[in-house]
Amino acid sequence: MFDKTIIQKIMDSWISDPFDSPETASEMHTISAEDVEFLVETAFLASLKKEEDRSVTFSLVFLSKKKAARSFPDPNRKQLIMTFEQSLPLTVDSLSKVALAFDPRFTSFVVAPPADESRKRYEIWGAMFFNALPNYFDDIPEDKVGEIFRRPNVFMITSVTPGSIIISKGDVQIGRFVAGKFIKATPSPFYAKAMGGFLFNKIKRDAESMAKDRSTWKVFIHSLDYLLSEISSRSHGASVLIVPEHKLPVYRDHFTGKYMFRENLKIHELISESLTIEDQSEDAAMKRLGYNRKIAERLQVLAQLAAVDGALILSASFRIISFGATLNAPKWRGRVLEGPDGYNGGDRIFEHQLLGTRHNSMIDFIGKCSDSIGFVISQDGPIRGLVRKNMKTMYCWPDCRVSMFI
Repeated sequence: MFDKTIIQKIMDSWISDPFDSPETASEMHTISAEDVEFLVETAFLASLKKEEDRSVTFSLVFLSKKKAARSFPDPNRKQLIMTFEQSLPLTVDSLSKVALAFDPRFTSFVVAPPADESRKRYEIWGAMFFNALPNYFDDIPEDKVGEIFRRPNVFMITSVTPGSIIISKGDVQIGRFVAGKFIKATPSPFYAKAMGGFLFNKIKRDAESMAKDRSTWKVFIHSLDYLLSEISSRSHGASVLIVPEHKLPVYRDHFTGKYMFRENLKIHELISESLTIEDQSEDAAMKRLGYNRKIAERLQVLAQLAAVDGALILSASFRIISFGATLNAPKWRGRVLEGPDGYNGGDRIFEHQLLGTRHNSMIDFIGKCSDSIGFVISQDGPIRGLVRKNMKTMYCWPDCRVSMFI
């Protein structure tokens, strides 16, 4: 169904993964191009299905019973596998039917290749449980939570939105298959040599503590990452703008606010308070976790505001300027290029004309209001980041999820 070059790109990215170690490489590279082709095509078609009017989400790991019975190459990765009494055929229909029973954040179907030439069918022989990947705001030290089960260092496919699948191994994303294309993973878009440097330079005047204190900057980036993740997980399109407070009097001419508050959620204040806890004791760690949970809850409130049609406009301190806002800047006449990704990629023409009103109104606004930072979350998955480089050029990161989320 898919072009062989796409399968080869996936294979090449898999084999060249820089996180491989000599202890794990031989075990992980045993998957064949035929295996990858079958798994990707089956997962893609299943992701398009609906059961009980719900989109199908799932995860698959490629692992035979024989290999599962042996110790994994990495002794720190304990596995918890529940074996089905009777294996299921790996087909689009069987996968979509049983997928509703499992959450891909915690559980993956274990798939084995055909046992011999006479059978020629892939099977789901069990379900593997693992702990959800922690984020900055809910990460608890492992010695406080008992036994930990990690994602295995084997070929894994995860479907979270229709027509979009993630290829990963362990906790590392290899890339995404979206709209018939495979996009190799890159460093975080917030990496200093990618979007991070632009973010820092555009907000440092409004958030002096971030410019002076690396810890505050680090939490800001984690907060922005978490906010975008929460918006994306709600599966609706959205626009998020970060606008410098000192430029608001000028920039207000280019947006019409619909809903506004007199007060704010005091997220920046909570971040500052959390960073005053320097003690490394257990009590201090729990107090810090309490602050982090409060920050996460308030970021979830912001994420829900983005569900309203229009743009969510925030300051660099996460103060709500408006939500449901309409952007009305003049048309951007400059060029739009893919932003640098930290792997010497970028600077290719980004065809923004093919996108809809939400994207182009954001591009127009960023083009006119040069110190703003924009993100557009599409209903079909991608999160695009936008900043203006200079008078003639704008940078767009086509899909921030490629490095942000598994």
